[in-house]
Amino acid sequence: MQVSGKVAVITGGARGIGKRIAEVLVDMGASVVIGDVLEQGGQVAEELNNGKDRLAAVFHHCDVSKMDSIKELVDRAESEFGHLDIMVNNAGVGGGFLWIDTDSTTHSSAIDINFKAPVEGTRLAVRSFYAANRPGCVVNIASIVAFTPLEYSPVYSATKAALVAFTAVSAPLAEGTPPVRVNAVAPVYIDTAIVNENVTEKVNGLLRGLGERTVDDVAREVVRCIEDELLAGDTIVMRPEGPGKVATQVPKAESLGFIKHINKQANSSP
Repeated sequence: MQVSGKVAVITGGARGIGKRIAEVLVDMGASVVIGDVLEQGGQVAEELNNGKDRLAAVFHHCDVSKMDSIKELVDRAESEFGHLDIMVNNAGVGGGFLWIDTDSTTHSSAIDINFKAPVEGTRLAVRSFYAANRPGCVVNIASIVAFTPLEYSPVYSATKAALVAFTAVSAPLAEGTPPVRVNAVAPVYIDTAIVNENVTEKVNGLLRGLGERTVDDVAREVVRCIEDELLAGDTIVMRPEGPGKVATQVPKAESLGFIKHINKQANSSP
């Protein structure tokens, strides 16, 4: 799938990785819906539209911990641009240090945002693709800690590992009509505001020890997930140097024929 002319939803698109993904996709000719709890997403959209002879970006306030809010993003893409082609599930938070948490608030929020939200975003995107009878693509932003678990943040590591597994389970969607490809990118440390604001200096140093890349590097791999038709159910693992490599240790689900029936069922129920 070529990026040019496509419509994408990007959660957590107001800053950091999500913002850079939005910028790159718009530069390549796509239109984007930026979803975020941060109102600065509106400014990002304005900047992306500046100098364009088309509507390239819109901002929609979205709290991905609320499932209805994710649906609003997909609805906004359809109402604003006519359809949806690409869903980038990027929004994420840390899970805290579970063993000293005084209640379940922090880790429950991490599970909702890091795992439940991408699952719901993928579900809604697939239904949108089927309803429009258009091929589609979903990209989940995972993390290197899905493969190198981080002691400091057990819930964050677990949610990212679950997201990689969910991506692999989604591989048979590529055999459907229309075909839908679901892939993931698992970056090493990325120096962004959300990391610096929520992680101690000591842990920050430990994370950097796993390797460090830039938001540009992540955006490049996201584009690869979108445009490389051979990728389906795959996770691209980013290492400190060189291009990302497709994870071979994660078995992908094999199609058992169920995919032939989901289009009809997806269009017959809410």
